[in-house]
Amino acid sequence: MGLPEILEFAGLLLLASTKFAVAVGVLLLPSTNYSYIEIVMTLILGGFSGVSFFYYFSNWANNLINRLFQKKKVFSKTTRRFIKFKNKYGLIGISFISPIIISLPVGSFLASRFFSKKKYTLFIMLVGVVFWSLILPLIKLTY
Repeated sequence: MGLPEILEFAGLLLLASTKFAVAVGVLLLPSTNYSYIEIVMTLILGGFSGVSFFYYFSNWANNLINRLFQKKKVFSKTTRRFIKFKNKYGLIGISFISPIIISLPVGSFLASRFFSKKKYTLFIMLVGVVFWSLILPLIKLTY
């Protein structure tokens, strides 16, 4: 494995840790010759690193924000949507839409913000990554 392959793998991991759905698209391109197992392992490794990093970073940032600023109740349209979604679907909903719709950094931030007191929050977020890592590469096998 030469330097170009290592750099390509590192770039794919970085892409999977931030923009999971885009990484799936890149890995499924016809010009790439990755097997199903290679795609799944790349997505899981990148997703795990992204969720872990952004969950703990968001937890630290949330604590800092809470210490620096008084909590003001600001209800914008976006805030209302997040609260409505959180109340309706909870942590499981956030973990299953974050890899494909709202991105892993935003999903990790929301999970950290609303569910940081629960000990299984990070585990549920990682289950969402594994679920989509197993399902989305099946697109390549169907055509």
